[in-house]
Amino acid sequence: MDKNNDTEEIEGGGSRELDAINSMTERLAASIEGVREDARDEALKAVTEFADKLEGKRSRRAPVPPSRDDQGESRSQSRPAASEGVEFSTLRAIGSAVEPLYRRMETEVHRSSEEVAEFRSARNPGVDELTKQWANHVNNGNVEGRIRSYNELNDAYLKGLGVSESQRASLLEGTPNASSGFANGTGAELLPLPLAGQLILARDKMSKMRRLVTTFPMTSQTERVPVLPIATASTRAENAAFTDNTPPSESALLAATDLGVEFSAGRNFLEDSAFSIANQLTVVAGNAIGAEEDEQISNSAGAGSDITEGLDSATITTLATAGVTTIAYVDIVALYYALPQQYRRDSVFLCSGATMTDIMAIVDGSGRPVFLSALQDARLISDTDPDQAGRLFNKPIYEIPTADDTLYFGNPKWYALGSRTGIRVDTEREVTTGLRKWVIDERIDGRVIPTAAVNTNNAWRKTAY
Repeated sequence: MDKNNDTEEIEGGGSRELDAINSMTERLAASIEGVREDARDEALKAVTEFADKLEGKRSRRAPVPPSRDDQGESRSQSRPAASEGVEFSTLRAIGSAVEPLYRRMETEVHRSSEEVAEFRSARNPGVDELTKQWANHVNNGNVEGRIRSYNELNDAYLKGLGVSESQRASLLEGTPNASSGFANGTGAELLPLPLAGQLILARDKMSKMRRLVTTFPMTSQTERVPVLPIATASTRAENAAFTDNTPPSESALLAATDLGVEFSAGRNFLEDSAFSIANQLTVVAGNAIGAEEDEQISNSAGAGSDITEGLDSATITTLATAGVTTIAYVDIVALYYALPQQYRRDSVFLCSGATMTDIMAIVDGSGRPVFLSALQDARLISDTDPDQAGRLFNKPIYEIPTADDTLYFGNPKWYALGSRTGIRVDTEREVTTGLRKWVIDERIDGRVIPTAAVNTNNAWRKTAY
């Protein structure tokens, strides 16, 4: 056999095999590239759809119609609806004028991401329009319509939060009828969930004290809260017994009273924008209720329909000042150490704006101011309570509506605020004017929690000048 021929045959066969492998490699590479392109296109499509959906939820902007409709007709051939936006190459016109107002309400309060999501479910054009319908049914005495709108409001709100639809009882006490709206009971109707939630947020933003005190849910008209008894510890010798000083079991009584806001409104109110109607029923009413809560907790003497006890009427040890009409550094030092040590850790100072002005002028023996504003305080800015005016002796100090010559120092957790049921709304038509009177209220009571059976309020001290 010729050796040269054998070599050519082998080389020829190897060349054919190599060509086949190269061809297969090219086809495989083309297939892989095709898969990559398809996967890339699918990924880009998914990301784009998610971004569009997120942007829609974030901004609530009206959807911009496509340049051509489903029938292939040019959008320019048909006039867009008033609520739609119109998109040009470099210009987008938005059809809602209340968008900036919603945005401002989201950012004017320090809200967490969860609170922002809840806000957007409770306050948006759709829910506000349902609120307007509900208000019209209430004004017209349409019992069936207002209960239907009430349930629609609750369901829309819960659906926006991703919660399964459910309906809570629309009436707190009594049942509706066609003539007066209610039969038996004066509890009135509970405010729909999205409105009640936003009213509570507005109330808590306005009220400084509610966040500081201890809130007790009240399940009935009256409720008893425990009084912390005082016991004395001792040592004992081996095989001896401790001295028995079993403290008595005592409690303090809370009795709920109504606290709310009343306003009259006619046709102009109901013909206003849905946004304004919802604001009147939530933000305006909530701010008024929150301000009155601080007034009651600070000054109530328990007379008439006021809550049981405010700080001013509570039995609190009062320290006299060194001066007759002024407050000095030594007075604040004496007040600080007059409070028993076990109550100082979470204690705060409370006073009026006039007293705050006097305190800002006080310096210690080295000429250093004893008051530090929130920015001067050596703490992280994010840790600073936006409601506090600053710090005094490294304790928060708050401005409350109290007497101009009094400075309180104590642990606000030793004030009991009783909260009964939810936010209620009731209406009636005034015969003489024909206006509809709206009442939005809550049921609360409050008192300083005694720290002994003898009714002493050991967790508080105050100075008067």
